[in-house]
Amino acid sequence: MRRLHAPRLPNRWRITGWIVGSVLLVTVGVGAVAVVQVKGRFTAQIDAELREQSTSLVTALDVIDEEQLEQIADASGFADTTYGIAVVRADGGVFDVPSGSPNEPDPPVDLSPAAVSRLRGQAGDPFDLRSADGSETYRAIVTQLDDGGLVVVTRSLRDREEAVRTIVGVLVLAGAVAAVLISVTVAVVSGLVTKPLDAMIDAAEAIGEGDLTSRVPTDGVEDVARLAAALNSMLDRLERAFADRAASEDALRQFVADASHELRTPLAAVLGYAELHQEGMAGSPEQVESAMARIRAEGERMRLIVDELLTLARLDEGRAMEHLEVDVGEIARLAVADAGAIEPTRPLRLEVPDGGVVVSGDAMSLRQAVDNLLANTRAHTPIDAAVTVAVERVDGHASVRVTDEGPGMEPEVAAHVFDRFYRADRSRARTGRQPSGAGLGLAIVAAIAEGHGGRATVESTPGRGSTFTLSIPTDPADRHEG
Repeated sequence: MRRLHAPRLPNRWRITGWIVGSVLLVTVGVGAVAVVQVKGRFTAQIDAELREQSTSLVTALDVIDEEQLEQIADASGFADTTYGIAVVRADGGVFDVPSGSPNEPDPPVDLSPAAVSRLRGQAGDPFDLRSADGSETYRAIVTQLDDGGLVVVTRSLRDREEAVRTIVGVLVLAGAVAAVLISVTVAVVSGLVTKPLDAMIDAAEAIGEGDLTSRVPTDGVEDVARLAAALNSMLDRLERAFADRAASEDALRQFVADASHELRTPLAAVLGYAELHQEGMAGSPEQVESAMARIRAEGERMRLIVDELLTLARLDEGRAMEHLEVDVGEIARLAVADAGAIEPTRPLRLEVPDGGVVVSGDAMSLRQAVDNLLANTRAHTPIDAAVTVAVERVDGHASVRVTDEGPGMEPEVAAHVFDRFYRADRSRARTGRQPSGAGLGLAIVAAIAEGHGGRATVESTPGRGSTFTLSIPTDPADRHEG
C-alpha cells in the first residue's frame, strides 16, 4: 500500500523560516542579556545612592532626635523627594516621609510590627520591597540604630522598570523590522538559489514519469548553475543511452526478422527437395542427383548466411580485435592473388606504394573486408569488367580502393549498399557465378572499418562503374569511438 506523505513547504520558505527563527532567537538572547545588564547597572546605582542617603540620615539622627526631625518635616511640608524615609523608634513609633510629590505621594510601605520584624532581619544590604498595597516596588535599605530603632530609606523602581520597558520595546521593534527585512531578503535570495533545485526536482519527477527530454535551467548562482549544467549533461547522456538502447533493440528485432526471412527461402527449398525424394517423386537417378544438388546449393547458401550473421554479431558485440602492425599492401596482394585464381580471365590490376602501408589492426578482419569488396565485384560486374585495387596513404589513413568498370549504381542504391540485408539486384546485374548472399558482405566491410576507427564509402556513376574505399587510420590515437 502506497504511503501518503504530507506536502512539504517549498525550500525557499523553509530556509527563510530557519534563518528568521535563528535571528529572532539571537535577538531574544541579546535582549535578555541587555535587560539584565541595564537592570544591574540601575540597581547598582540606586543601591549606592541608598547607602549614601541612609548614612547621612543616621548621622543626622546622631545630632537630632526623631521629634526634632518630625518638627522639621512638619515645618517644611512634604517637598518633592526621590527617596522615602521611615524611622521606626524603639518604642514602636513611626515617623514616615514618603517619596513622590506632596499631591501624589508614593504608596507607603508596610511598617506594621510584623513587617518591621521582617525588615529588622534584612538590615544591611539593599533589597526590593513592595508597598503595603502591592502597587509599587521600591529598592530599600534598612539600618538598625544603636537604641534599637530602624531607619528605612526607599526609592521607587519606576525609572528602572521604565528603562527596561524602553529597551524591550526597542528590541521588539528592531526584531520585528529585522524579521521583515530578513524574510524578504532571504526569500528573494533563497528563491534565486533554490529555483534551479526545484527545477531539478521537477526534472527528476518528469524523468521518473518517462519524459527524458526534461532539462534544468542553468541560471542562478555559480555553484547551483554548475550543478544544473552537470545534471543536464548527465541527462543528455542518459537520453542518448536510452535512445541507443531503443535503436539497438529495434535494430535487433529488424536483424532477427531479416535473418529469419533470408533463411526461410533456402530452408523451404531444402525441405521441399527432401520431401520430393522421400515421397518418391524424384524417381530417376538424374532427378535424385538434381534434388541433392539443389539441397547442397541451398545448404551452402544457408551456411554463407549464418557465417555472415555470426561475423556481424561478433563485430556488433565489440569483441576485442588484435591490434598488431599489419601491412595493408600485403593484404591487398594476397586478396588480389586469390581473386585472380577464382576468375583467371578477369582483368585485375594492383597498385601498392613502395615500402608498404602499415596500420595497427586485425589482419584477419582486414583481409575479410578486402575479400568481401572483391567478391562484390564478382557478384555484380561482368567477367570482362576490369578491377583495380589501389593502396595508398591519404591524410593519415591507409586507403584501399577497389574500382570496377561495371554497370555502376543509381545514387539511391549507392546510399544503401552498406545496409544489412540490402541487395540492389534490380540495379546491378548479378553474374550468378557464386551463391547468392544475403546482402551482408558490404555491411561486414563497414563494420570492420568502424571497428578499426575508420569507415567504408562508395562512389558510383551509372554506366561508369563504382569505387569502394576502405579507410583505416594509420595512427591508433586518431581512432574515434564507434
